[in-house]
Amino acid sequence: MISNLQMRNEKFLVDWQLVTRRNNINQIIAMMHAKHLCQMPQDRKADPSSMRQLINHVSSHMNALQALSLIVPVEDFKLNHLILETIDHETQPEWYLITATSTDTPTTALLITLYESRRRALKRIQITHSRKMFPATSRSSLTTGSKVTKPSYSNVATQVQCSLCNLSH
Repeated sequence: MISNLQMRNEKFLVDWQLVTRRNNINQIIAMMHAKHLCQMPQDRKADPSSMRQLINHVSSHMNALQALSLIVPVEDFKLNHLILETIDHETQPEWYLITATSTDTPTTALLITLYESRRRALKRIQITHSRKMFPATSRSSLTTGSKVTKPSYSNVATQVQCSLCNLSH
């Protein structure tokens, strides 16, 4: 994509905006910094050098996020990263497809909405499959060709006795 652009000093800013708009560069950069903020270096020694390393780690990533002038709070990027790390691998591509075509920065509310709609769809699929597996009536063609049998149901009540006092509660 860049090879078709003639890079000159006076056009650099225009070309850079074209590249960032096409690729949602700020979203990608923000997600990368959020990932690093969620993966903090451990400071178990309480020595000045490891403390400085942790401070530098947090400061550099927070400063980079602030420099992006994001509309969405930094917390959303961190939460999105944590959620995307834990959800199933089939939902993740859906999220990336939705956010790739959007010029808006993705919020955690949008991710929750996607996840909730996916949950509802999967629930409907489960219900549909369970109806196919257990039809309301079953036809018996083995004994008499046209006999229809209905499933019978029974309720069984059981009483469980307490292992301490042998009474049912």
